[in-house]
Amino acid sequence: SDYYASNITFDEFAHPSFDCYKGDTLLGHFVLHVPGIHNVSNALASIALADQMGVSMEHTRIGLEKFGGTKRRFEKKGEIGGVTIIDDYAHHPTEIEATLHAAHNYPHKKLWCVFQPHTYTRTKALLPEFAQALKLADHVVLADIYAARETDNLGISSKDLQARIQELGTPCEYFPTFDEIENFLLNNCEAGDLLITMGAGDVVKIGEQLLGK
Repeated sequence: SDYYASNITFDEFAHPSFDCYKGDTLLGHFVLHVPGIHNVSNALASIALADQMGVSMEHTRIGLEKFGGTKRRFEKKGEIGGVTIIDDYAHHPTEIEATLHAAHNYPHKKLWCVFQPHTYTRTKALLPEFAQALKLADHVVLADIYAARETDNLGISSKDLQARIQELGTPCEYFPTFDEIENFLLNNCEAGDLLITMGAGDVVKIGEQLLGK
């Protein structure tokens, strides 16, 4: 690559810092306030574009350091009983892997992922990939599939995904209602745990409702 990152490190909140090189030339040291190695790749694209457009590296460095992320992308919602609640829009296996890898660098005892599959078509087509991605969590809790625009369930359900995840050795529960999920989490999450609600539907409500209890 013409532009690449070196000496990548993470702080206690999984925020990466790195040196950016253009060939053999050091362009500068960059500090991000969004988590995960995937955001290093995003930052490199921004740095390369800024450089090509003649933007100073100092302005680019300041801009990247001030960027705090977007809504529903590893968004911290709050804490309850010592449990940190994060929400993320990830609904494709590649996104799920990126988010859970980022979470591994975030302080936690146990990593919980509450996942709401998005559409029957995607769930059926990528069932093995979803299971492989979600096994990166210590414990998975599944909600019903969010139908979105679809009306035919294609004979697929969250129970099928649950079975795949369990086969891979990761504990996984399924509950048909948000109330049941919330009660399970209240009874099983402990102080120091990290809870991520994940999906492109309305799964964000689970974390928000927990924080209101």
